[in-house]
Amino acid sequence: MTGSSDAVAPRTATSNLTRNLAYNILGQLLPLVLAAFSIPMLIRHIGSDRFGLLTIAWMVVGYFNLFDLGLGRALTKLVADRIGAGHAKEVPQLVSTGLVLMIALGIVGAISVAIATPALVTILKVPGQYIDETRISFYLLALSIPSVILTTGLRGVLEAFQRFDITNALRTPLGLWTFGGPLCVLPVSNRLDWIVSSLLLGRVISASVHWYCTARQLGGRMIASVPDRRLCKQLLSFGGWMTVSNVVSPLMVYMDRFFIGALLGTSAVAFYTTPYEVVFKLNIVSEGLFGVLFPMMASRFAVDRSQSGAMLTLGSKLIAVCLFPLVLVIVAIAQPFLGVWVGREFAEHSALVMQLLAIGLFINGFSKVAFNLIQAHGRADVTAKLHLIELPVYIVGLVLLTKGFGIVGAAAGWALRMLLDAGLLYWMSVKVAHARTKTIQTIGSLAFAAAAALCGLLPLANPYNRAGAAIALLVAFLYVFWSRVLSVDDRYSVKRKIQRLIAS
Repeated sequence: MTGSSDAVAPRTATSNLTRNLAYNILGQLLPLVLAAFSIPMLIRHIGSDRFGLLTIAWMVVGYFNLFDLGLGRALTKLVADRIGAGHAKEVPQLVSTGLVLMIALGIVGAISVAIATPALVTILKVPGQYIDETRISFYLLALSIPSVILTTGLRGVLEAFQRFDITNALRTPLGLWTFGGPLCVLPVSNRLDWIVSSLLLGRVISASVHWYCTARQLGGRMIASVPDRRLCKQLLSFGGWMTVSNVVSPLMVYMDRFFIGALLGTSAVAFYTTPYEVVFKLNIVSEGLFGVLFPMMASRFAVDRSQSGAMLTLGSKLIAVCLFPLVLVIVAIAQPFLGVWVGREFAEHSALVMQLLAIGLFINGFSKVAFNLIQAHGRADVTAKLHLIELPVYIVGLVLLTKGFGIVGAAAGWALRMLLDAGLLYWMSVKVAHARTKTIQTIGSLAFAAAAALCGLLPLANPYNRAGAAIALLVAFLYVFWSRVLSVDDRYSVKRKIQRLIAS
């Protein structure tokens, strides 16, 4: 990566990326802190079975985005395309058309989940004493679908305009309420349906405020006229393949919980999802980065499609330097951390799960670079087809590993799927986005070496030995990243920023 023309994006773009990335990450830190305090309290007050069901409810709310048929992502790309190409006058009609479609899809999604609720309760093997409140909870979750889908589209429009200050000012309260809402309910009731009611309230309020802010950004009414057929075709063409990814990708991310619940019981779900919730809070890094990087890529490729290598390299550098130290800390202190945080029983069952999930998430960060690159080139069909190839392989592997090794096997299966996903996406980056093979090989070497080093810490049983090895590994990583990964221009830019901070 050193010295290549692919290695550095223009300075103004890098500066904007740094500022917007800071907005995205800082906007999600407060919910992360609240989650650390709220999860042990919720487990203690509502019990492992109810908490396992609550984590599934959190997951289902996130998975409702599948009902938007990819229109949220399509809006971001097409609005960013028009801004980049200087056709901003077309944006209001495009947004109006997209939102009409998304409102209709939200209503269809709510009806579908309500109809499927009895079957879902049966599949999850809910204990008899919780069946009624679980059924009511899923009906309440169905009511939240229109708000969830509409918020996705509205946020996508704001991100296309690079208004990450607004999106994070709205995302932070919603994130806080996701964990704070259930805590507010506890003095009144520990029933799951009461807790889920708080989540529904938060989603409705969030959608309303997003609507107001987007209307101000566009300077007029949101639904200005009847949907334009030409724009409908563009949105659905890109969104159709995005729907496949929206269905299959979150399914592969979250299906481990359902398989664990079906094969091992809901108490095992709690032992798995507690470290899962901690590890996946690190997604604030990759989500923050690619929430900014995707509209930047789409806008830039609208006028110049030759910058794939520069954007791929930039994204990979940022993922490596942001995620590796955090994942390293998790791998090093997983067991003592869980012991202090949620108790010795959880530490014994969940420490290795936490470590494997963290390593998988690190690999997944690199996957997302290539994923966003390919979609920014308008090839959502490629990422969807890759997910369809991975799905049956993952299902078979997940079932076998979960049956054979319990929740540790499920975590290992998820991490291995991340490795397969990364390999396929980077291969297709060469075929579809015309990234240089040399660039892919350099990025792949960096990712593989870092992941292998993290895996090397797992056999160290003594916590002091593991901590010492982790410190040595961090020093080695920072040295290699500074001297071999960063280019001369990168190092100069970092030094200048440090000097400005010191001077100020």
